[in-house]
Amino acid sequence: MSVLENSGIRATPLRPTARAWWLLGAGVVIAVLGDLLDVPPMRWSGIALAVLPVLMLLARFIVRPRLEVERTVYPTTVAAGDRLRVVAEVQNQSIFGVEPGSYLDVVTGADRAHVGGVLPAIASRLHPREGRRRRRIAYGLDRMRRGIRQVGPLLLENTDGLGLTRRVVRVGDVQEIEVWPHVHDVSQFDVPVLRSGEEVEVTLGRGGEADDVITREYRRGDPLRRVHWKASARAGELRVRQEEHHSEAVGMVVLGTAPSKDEWFDDSFDLAVSVAASVVVRLHELGFDTETSATHPAPDAEGVELDRLQTAASDALHPLMRRLMLIQPAPAGTPAEVEALADVIARVGSGPLIYVGKVNDTAAVPLCEVGEPAIAILVNGPGERPEGVAEFLRAGWRVALMQAGARDPWQSVRVLGAAA
Repeated sequence: MSVLENSGIRATPLRPTARAWWLLGAGVVIAVLGDLLDVPPMRWSGIALAVLPVLMLLARFIVRPRLEVERTVYPTTVAAGDRLRVVAEVQNQSIFGVEPGSYLDVVTGADRAHVGGVLPAIASRLHPREGRRRRRIAYGLDRMRRGIRQVGPLLLENTDGLGLTRRVVRVGDVQEIEVWPHVHDVSQFDVPVLRSGEEVEVTLGRGGEADDVITREYRRGDPLRRVHWKASARAGELRVRQEEHHSEAVGMVVLGTAPSKDEWFDDSFDLAVSVAASVVVRLHELGFDTETSATHPAPDAEGVELDRLQTAASDALHPLMRRLMLIQPAPAGTPAEVEALADVIARVGSGPLIYVGKVNDTAAVPLCEVGEPAIAILVNGPGERPEGVAEFLRAGWRVALMQAGARDPWQSVRVLGAAA
């Protein structure tokens, strides 16, 4: 472990090292002994040893490193669990060279708090070879956690050639990275609404056969999933379903945000957010308009609540993904909030209801009455007994159970109860 890693990962001002203090003390002792023994060479040698760290400290105080860093992070928006690449070029803007030293690049939300190594010496800006005036640092980050994360600043340990002085300089600023929820294919869930979208056709054809829905001519920019192929074949041109009829099928996604006992990072809740994001993406692929809510709304880092966020099938999902990127369990919650949510959902209209939450958070069980069908995707935490599953099944939910502690939670899906 380098000296920099022991420093507490922070910039520190110029100061003498233990070697400098030892040299100063040894010089004073030798000078005193030389004076007592009346040996002038010994006296002057001691004075020279004592003065050396003082002169070095003064010189290093005057000659300060002038470094700049150009950092490239790609991609700047990444899904949780994906790999991130960071490349930083450190340039010397001083007429004096910079000695080799340890460095740390601080990161947040990754599987490690910093990336460290040794940066070779950087030549003066007057050096004729550009490659000697700059050094490159490159590394990858895996398993970034959901949220707004940061890369930087770069902390560089700067010592003189004799090891008498040391400082840690901060180079560059912090760069923010958006880590969106991981989106996975949820068509494996054995429920119709996520497999092939029969519920859309049922709603659209409620006034007659599915072929009798009202269509209009295809316009540039219309998503291909709106194309009604049978009507197009009859008309000899592309026809799309009218949006007002399509919007009758509203996919309602509810995320369980009950208060969590985990203060720092809740694996079960983070998996639930990922599942909710995946479900919304799947519903949009099938042509649903969606309405996304939280069981216990609470302001996120930007002061916005996830409360009935409506997204048309033709709209981009960026606003919703940002809310899901920032959402955290509510600091407090009451059953009345879930009851109010049930009343709201009942007024939205007919459509599938997908609830995603922790397995033993049973506050959402009564929502089963307002979904057609009502599907509960429950996340079971590591070492947790899934006692809440029985309540969901008795209420009539179609239940899919996931294990947050599994090596691959997406391969641990088990569908419980009836599945049409």
